[in-house]
Amino acid sequence: MKRILVLFLAVMMLFAAGCSSKPSESAKEPTQKGSEEPIEVSWFFMSNTPYTGDEEIFKTIQKYTNIKIKPISVARADVTQKLNTVLASGSLPDLITLSRDNADRYGPQGAFLDLTPYMEAGKLDNYKAMLEKYPPAMDLTRSPNGKYYGFPRIYDVPYRADEVMLGRTDIFAKNNLSTKFETFDDLYNTLVQLKKLYPDSYPYFVRWGTPHLIGNQAYFRGTSTSFYLEPDQQKYLFGPESQAYKDTLVYLNKLYSEGLLNPNFATITDEEWNELLATNKGFVTFDYPQVGDEIIQQMGSKIPQGFEFTAMLQPAYNDKRVGTGVLSGYLGSYKVISNQTKYKDELVNFLNWMYSPQGIDAMQFGIEGESYQKNTDGSVKFLKDFQTPATPNGTIKNAGLNNQDLFTVVNQAAINTFELNGAAMKKSVQFLEENKGFGKPVFDAKFSDTNEKKEYTDLKTAIDTYVEEASVNVIIGKKSIDTWDSEVIPQVKKLGSDRALELINKAYDETFKK
Repeated sequence: MKRILVLFLAVMMLFAAGCSSKPSESAKEPTQKGSEEPIEVSWFFMSNTPYTGDEEIFKTIQKYTNIKIKPISVARADVTQKLNTVLASGSLPDLITLSRDNADRYGPQGAFLDLTPYMEAGKLDNYKAMLEKYPPAMDLTRSPNGKYYGFPRIYDVPYRADEVMLGRTDIFAKNNLSTKFETFDDLYNTLVQLKKLYPDSYPYFVRWGTPHLIGNQAYFRGTSTSFYLEPDQQKYLFGPESQAYKDTLVYLNKLYSEGLLNPNFATITDEEWNELLATNKGFVTFDYPQVGDEIIQQMGSKIPQGFEFTAMLQPAYNDKRVGTGVLSGYLGSYKVISNQTKYKDELVNFLNWMYSPQGIDAMQFGIEGESYQKNTDGSVKFLKDFQTPATPNGTIKNAGLNNQDLFTVVNQAAINTFELNGAAMKKSVQFLEENKGFGKPVFDAKFSDTNEKKEYTDLKTAIDTYVEEASVNVIIGKKSIDTWDSEVIPQVKKLGSDRALELINKAYDETFKK
């Protein structure tokens, strides 16, 4: 009898120990327990560089949270197709990084975990505090059914530079060319000069397809390729109806016809774009300012001596210069938790931790005391040989730190460390600040009515597809701009542009003018 009792007590103690190895459901952030076996979860996200799970970022996550990540990293060119396949299959990874629209679409259908009960129970305190810090993030994160499914990316900074006009400023300096364009004619004349100096070049070159080519040219004329919020009126307009949009197409047609624009603008890959830049065959573009530092890391010995790729001052249109876009607060790139995962509570705790001071720093810098240390002035010193814009020769080239598809929050220390410490980024930001080249963050409307959102999305998709094709025809000279108002705009009206404007303006009023 005594033996049975002893055996029974031993079994109960083992059972209790096994149960205690799981993180508490009420825990507000993960705790480090080195003696426990980590849980293993899969994470689908976009990355042109494949991840194995052995990178510094995943070691950091496991150190702080006892969660081992099995990464499913997909190249930019393939991510849309593969994500759609994953979502349609019904067999989801534990974690997914995706767009707000996908979260709003598939969350209410039951694909993703509803975070609302966790928020109401106080288990998402870091997450909630960060959303409330940047209104209207709370409203924008809420799905049309009134529930929360996604963890948005937050830029916890006054502003972070988005896309700017960039150029081979070393080439400009060498040939006494100005990097400050008062008008688009000034830009055109400069491109002509560059073509004469480098006959086998296409001085103006962009990547990421036709929308990126037209979109930036249109933006800096104060318009858009589609429906856009006009900041002064606080109202949505349809860009292709404007004179500014037609002027954009005429301008791009001129560049195309004179060999000033790379003719492969619709299909050029990142690798081809890098090659043109590094071999003096492309000089002016719109892109992220930190790319000036990244290109040096990526191209290595191919980079010519004295290479510099930094910001220039975008032209004014009709005597008005539009400030370059900036990010601050909310961005609609989400992380969601699959409803199929065995680790719902653990992943809620994990993602909530990512909004905490410790989690923010961990996702940016790694393990404190092992990967980095903070100096008394708040700056960061890395203790490992990471490759960053400030240390382009670092031997650890793919640490995963400061990866926007992995982190949830970027703070000022991260901006200072990864962006403003890079020589090109630092010079670009300083140049734009000195020339008052920055704009203000803009937040788009959020639909609360699912049917109206679908109606708007369907209308917009059909209209945007048609307008893009018609625009390309003008750019390559297949159609004259003279037919725009008589052929294109009437067809756009038939496709429902007026109804789409009605819907998006209603959504904007409901979001921001309650």
